Amino acid sequence: MRFEIIKSTIQKIPFVNKINKIEQREFSIIGTVEILFEDLSESIDFDFKIEKEYPLKSYNSESITFSNIDLLPYNHVMQSGNICIHTSHSTSIEEKLKIDFNSLKAWIIKYYLRKEQDNNYEHIAVEESEISNHKYSFIFTEVKKSFLKGEIGTVRLSLLNDGLHKESNIWNFYVQSFEALLTKKITKCEWSDYYINQKTHLEGIYYFLEESPAIHNRFAYSKWNELSFSSTFLNMLYEIEQDNLNNKGKVIPLFIGYKISTHQIHWQVALLEVGNFPLKGVPERVNDRKTGKWLSTFNNSEIKWGLSRNSSYEYFFGRGKFADALTKKKILIIGIGAVGSMVAKTLTQCGCTRIDFVDYDIKEPENVCRSEYRFANGITNKSTELEKILFEISPFVNSTRLNNNYFEKLIKSFFSDKDYQLIFKNELENYDLIIDCSTDNDLMYVLNSIQLETELVNISITNHAKELIFAFNPNIYSFVNNQFSNVLDNDVQNLYEPTGCWSPTFKGSYNDIAALVQLALKHFNRIENGEKVKNNFVIQEIDNSLKTIEY
Repeated sequence: MRFEIIKSTIQKIPFVNKINKIEQREFSIIGTVEILFEDLSESIDFDFKIEKEYPLKSYNSESITFSNIDLLPYNHVMQSGNICIHTSHSTSIEEKLKIDFNSLKAWIIKYYLRKEQDNNYEHIAVEESEISNHKYSFIFTEVKKSFLKGEIGTVRLSLLNDGLHKESNIWNFYVQSFEALLTKKITKCEWSDYYINQKTHLEGIYYFLEESPAIHNRFAYSKWNELSFSSTFLNMLYEIEQDNLNNKGKVIPLFIGYKISTHQIHWQVALLEVGNFPLKGVPERVNDRKTGKWLSTFNNSEIKWGLSRNSSYEYFFGRGKFADALTKKKILIIGIGAVGSMVAKTLTQCGCTRIDFVDYDIKEPENVCRSEYRFANGITNKSTELEKILFEISPFVNSTRLNNNYFEKLIKSFFSDKDYQLIFKNELENYDLIIDCSTDNDLMYVLNSIQLETELVNISITNHAKELIFAFNPNIYSFVNNQFSNVLDNDVQNLYEPTGCWSPTFKGSYNDIAALVQLALKHFNRIENGEKVKNNFVIQEIDNSLKTIEY
C-alpha cells in the first residue's frame, strides 16, 4: 500500500517526466526519475532513496535523498552526489513528496540553471579518520598575522581532554601558537591567559597552501599526491620522520592553511604517523639527467583527516551574546552566592571577557542546590571554584579573585577616612561596572558613600525569591532600603536557618532565583544597549507572570 502511494504520487508530479525505475527494498524504496520542465533544455536523471521513516526526518536530515554524481561541480551537492535540500514538515506522504520534489526543482533552477553562489562560506566536506582507535580534534582562533603562500612553521598544542566522538575515542587539542620557521616569530591564538599559559602537550607543523585542499573547493582531497607542497617542505617532512623514528606511531598533526575570504583563513588538519609518513623518494633530474640526489614526494596513500574548528570569539558567541556595550566592560562582582554566581556565569556565557569577583565565604554542600557551584568540587572557597567554572565555560574570559578581606576588612574599616576613601575610589574606578550581589546593607552604604564615577548596580532578592530589586547609583542605598522596608512585602521571619550558629538566609529554589536573575540581566542588557532608559526596576511575580516595574 505504502509503495503504491509513493509510486502514484511521484508519477503525478508535473515535472517528473517519467520514472525509469522504482523498487521496494527491505528498509527503503529506491528508484530513478527523469526531471523535465520548460526551463530545462534536456531532462536530468536523479536517483532517489526513500527511507522507512519517511515522511518523518532521519535525525536532522530528510529521509528522502536525490543524487546525481555528475552534478558535483554545482553548489549544495555532497560528495556522494546527494543534493542538499531542507524542506517543510508534513506527516502526509503525498504532501511531503510534493514538497520534496518541488525543493529539488528549486535547487535545479537556483544552482544548476542560474549557477548562483551563496554569500555564506561553507567549509569543505571532510571525512574524519582514526589512528590507533582515536580521532583527533584541533580548535584554533584567528590570529593577528598574515600568512604567506608556502609559509612553513610549527604549531604548539595543549590538550583539552579525551572523550567520545559518536562511537570513537577522541583527543581534543587547542592551538596555543604558531611559530614561523624563517622568522622564529611566535603568534598566539586569542585565548584567555588561563588557556595560553597551559603547558604544551603536542607539537605540529603548518603549511600555508592558500587554496583549499579540495576538489571543487568543497570536497577534501582523499589522496596525499593530490596535494601540491614545495620540495623544501616535503624534504623537511622526511627529516622530521627520520628524527622521530624512535617514536613509531607518534601522531604529528599537519595544519594546512587556506583562505576562506579576504581576511579569514581556515586550518584543515591532516594526521601524520611516524613510521608511516606518505612519502616516497624520486631521483632528482636536471635537463632530464639524474643528479644522484633524491627528492621527497607524496605517495598515493589515503589522507587521514582530523577534526578542526575555528573557535574565534565571533564564532564562539555567534549564536547570541550581550551587547558590546556590556561585553566590553571590565566587571567586578561583589558577592558570589546564589545570585552572584548566576550573574557571573551568565555574563561569561553571553560574551563578557573581563570578570573579577570577591567573596570571603566558603562553598558548602548545601550551597549547591540553588547556585552555580558543583558538589564534585567539595568544600572550597567560592571564589576558587567559580573561577574554575568560568574558565571551563569560555576560553576568552579573564578572571581575577580579589583579596577576600578587601571589602569585609579594608573598606569597612577605613571608609570614613578621606585619604583611604580616595584610594578605594581610584581602585574601584579601574572597573567599568561593579555589580553588588552581597546582600550586605553595610557594604551597600559604604559603596554609596564613596560616590563612584564608575557604573555601580545592586541586585537584591527578597525572601522566597518573590521579588528582585535592581538599582543603579547614585541612590542605591535609599532606593533598596525603601523597597524592602516600605514597598515590598518581605518576610523576615520565615528564613532558612541551618544547624549551628550560621546566619539565616533567604529561602528560594534555583528555579525561582534563576528566573528573576535572567530576566533582570535581559533588561539590564537592553539598558546597556540603549534600548531602555536607565531606571531602577523591580521584578515581581504577578498573576503567575513576572512583571518588570520601573522607577
